[in-house]
This record gives sequence, structure tokens and C-alpha cells, in this order.
Amino acid sequence: MAKKDDNLLDHDYDGIKELDNDLPPWWLWLFYITIGIAIVYMLYYHVFHIGDLQTAEYYKEVDPNWVPPDEQGPKHAGLFYESPYARMKKDVTPRMIKEEMIAEKKEAEQKAREEEAMAKAEGHEGSVTLSDIGFDELIKQAMKKASPGDLKKLQTAFPEIYASYSSEAGSDVGIAAGSTVPEITALTDVASLQAGEAIYQKNCASCHGNAGQGGIGPNMTDDYWIHGAGMSNMMHIIKVGVPAKGMIAWQPVLTEQEILQVASFILTLHGTNPPNPKKPQGEKVDYPL
Repeated sequence: MAKKDDNLLDHDYDGIKELDNDLPPWWLWLFYITIGIAIVYMLYYHVFHIGDLQTAEYYKEVDPNWVPPDEQGPKHAGLFYESPYARMKKDVTPRMIKEEMIAEKKEAEQKAREEEAMAKAEGHEGSVTLSDIGFDELIKQAMKKASPGDLKKLQTAFPEIYASYSSEAGSDVGIAAGSTVPEITALTDVASLQAGEAIYQKNCASCHGNAGQGGIGPNMTDDYWIHGAGMSNMMHIIKVGVPAKGMIAWQPVLTEQEILQVASFILTLHGTNPPNPKKPQGEKVDYPL
């Protein structure tokens, strides 16, 4: 084969010169063949649908009896072509479809376990659904077993259900006017007050302030009382709560001794004058009590 002369262009860049030779025939024919293969591939798989795409091959491998569903809209044929991914689909890969099937199966199994557990708890015979039990009853069951933190969240999310739950548990909001309760003596020893302070900081400070100055809840350091003054009234309110105002009933959470300790500590906050106190609420009471 005769060697062709290099066609050197009459310009250079920083000493780099450029040739203007034709591409080798083998390279050009390889390029033309790839274009032809691409056209045949598109017609075979995407236009006339003679061959199966990877998704269909996967389904047939998993299930030999699998039949492709009928596509919505006009069939692709002739010169009218549309990519299978042009239409918005929820699942576009076999893996995504498989993951969704697994998630649905787990959800169904979890629902069946919950229904069976609730049926046993309520004494129902035979099959039972969550709709038979009722949403309110489910929340009340959750409140019975909730931790203090979760109980707060449930009370905030479902105040009406919580009020009903407190009433069914015998928790009235406050003490009725004119009623009398046994007088309780506050604890004064250092160990009890320290225990009460720890309980207060953990459960009460978020609403009444770290120093009792008030926040969401009322000020605990001034001379004003909303639900009656004194140790006995305070312990009662701690036990039954004030659901209408956002305070949960602590009787299911704290022991009698813990309620006594935290109430005794709260009494020691009177007159401490913390910074940024909340405005007085309720009726003024003369001290000492």
C-alpha cells in the first residue's frame, strides 16, 4: 500500500502543528457499523417490541408464567417512538418494585399482629380489625403503657383523648370548690428536698422554669394560686393534672412518695424572686400558709 503524504496545515500553536489527514478506513467502517447496530437495536426492542427488555427478562426469570401488563396509550410502532422512561412511573426498576412488595408484606404482617394483640387484650373472639376497636381506645391503651416522656407527647398530640383518659382513671381537674382534703405536711429534710428538686428539674422545669419562674405553666414563686393553696391542693393537682391547660396527670408516672417530695420542694421556691418571673395568676394567698 502506498503511503499517503501527510497534509500539514499552514499554522501552529506554540510549536504544535496540525495534520489534516483522512481517518483510516477501518475506523470509519467500525463507526458506521455501530450506528447500524444502534438503529437495529432501537427498532428490535423499543419500536416493534420483538425482544424483551431487561425488566421483562427479570420477571420471566423469577416467574415463568409472568405476562406483561397491557400498556396504557397507543402502541409504539413504525416511526412513532417513545422511550419507556418518558412516562412518569412510580417504579422504574425491578429492585424498586421488589422493595415495595417486601415493605407491603411487612406492613401487612405488622397490622395482623397488632389486630391479634388487641383482640386478646379486649377479649374479642374471632377476627377483629382496628376499626372495631376504635382510634381513641388505641391511644388510651398507649397512654397506659407510655413512659413519662411519651405520655407528654401523647397528651400534647391528643388533648381531648387525654382528658377522657384522665376522667376514666378518676382524675378530675382540680378540687371542687368547697370540698375539703386531708392536710398533708411538707417534707423538710435535705435528702427529700434534693430528691424533689431532681424530679422537678426532670419533669416540671420545661413548663414552670428551672427556678420556678413560670413559662407555659404558672409562676411557682409568687403569692398566687390557681387551684388552691397549700401542700394538699398542690399534691392533688400534681396527681390528677389539668388536661385543659396542658398539664398531664402524674399519678400514673410518679409514686406517692415522689409526688410528696416534688410538692415539698416547690413550696421552698416561694419568695425566691427568680429573674423574668411570669405574671401572677389565680388568687393571692396570705403567707405563711
